[in-house]
Amino acid sequence: MKRLLNLLGTSLLIFSFATAAVHAQDTRAAEIAQQQAEKAKQLEANLPSKGERFLNWLQAHSNDPSTMYTTFGGMYPSAGFAPGIAYRDAFGGARFNAGVGWSFKNYKLAQGSLGWPDLFGDKLEVHTRVRWTDATQVPFYGVGNDSVKDDRVNYGLKALEAGGSATLKPWWWYRLGGGVAYRRYEDREGSGSHPSIETTPLIVPGLFSEARYTQTTAFTAIDCRESPGYTRSGGLYSVTFNDYNDSNDVYGFRRVDVDLQQMVPLLKEQWVLAFRGLVAMTDAADNQIVPYYLLPNLGGSRRHRGYSDFRFQDRNLLLVSGEYRWMPSRIVDMALFVDAGKVTSDRSDLDFNDLKMGYGIGVRIHGPTLTPVRIDVAHSDEGWRIHLTGGLPF
Repeated sequence: MKRLLNLLGTSLLIFSFATAAVHAQDTRAAEIAQQQAEKAKQLEANLPSKGERFLNWLQAHSNDPSTMYTTFGGMYPSAGFAPGIAYRDAFGGARFNAGVGWSFKNYKLAQGSLGWPDLFGDKLEVHTRVRWTDATQVPFYGVGNDSVKDDRVNYGLKALEAGGSATLKPWWWYRLGGGVAYRRYEDREGSGSHPSIETTPLIVPGLFSEARYTQTTAFTAIDCRESPGYTRSGGLYSVTFNDYNDSNDVYGFRRVDVDLQQMVPLLKEQWVLAFRGLVAMTDAADNQIVPYYLLPNLGGSRRHRGYSDFRFQDRNLLLVSGEYRWMPSRIVDMALFVDAGKVTSDRSDLDFNDLKMGYGIGVRIHGPTLTPVRIDVAHSDEGWRIHLTGGLPF
């Protein structure tokens, strides 16, 4: 009997401990569930920030086929801050766009275009355009890779273009096309704080000329970028041929541009290596010259950030650029970059000797397919330069 009572007491003790443990476990589970419920009440949806909402609005506004909108550039290199107003409209399969602009340096712009971008199931694009530009203080430093910064003078240039083009798109990544345009150029004395071009002792090919061209263009391109306005992968590989036929047989020439770009994403595109190689080559017809204002030029926010617009000019151009891009937030990219290039009078001198070097750091505010703001700070042997503009450098 005594052994039976001991066994019964032990069983009751074990049952008591087990009941207490289960009760404690239930109480702890209830506490955790209550804490989770309290946290759930405090959770907020992952909403876009104000900056992201603005970029999303800007993106939608940029893609709106029918709207009035403002512009802040796209005029002529060296124009500076250039606000403008434009209107676009879509009707049927056509797209119409027209606008005007004016810069604080008194540059003026008026342009219009009419295009059909999605013909035959998005296999053909046809565009027509008219563009008039009046630039008042375009810089000229002389011809050649050894031109001197202190020799700068200014000139004025009026340009009129009217023409059309057609582009075949057999695959989403391939373009093939051509076009014809009428172009007229008239240069004149310059304004601004620098001397006018007629005062320079430098040789200026085609000074104070009025050139009238029939320009014929042919191009081919492989374009597998995500978007021309913003991309973190893919590349562009294009070749463009232009024939400038002067009606007076004085200023006729031909030009070939080869533009190669490649983006290499790293670690889910958080970091990107971007590379560009650009070559421009001109060849004048017999006994004709290339006017100085149409020579390939090196410098500016898209063609060597270490130098000012039109800093170097000659018949041929070579530019290589590299960037290391990273994304600290969803709407901001940072970049470390190096630009190197040269201009030459002889095509055989397009090598990697005597390159003009520049390096710097940049900040880009972007959306999924556009880059409305870009700031690049660059340094070269001529000091520091700051470029505030829109769009990618390449």
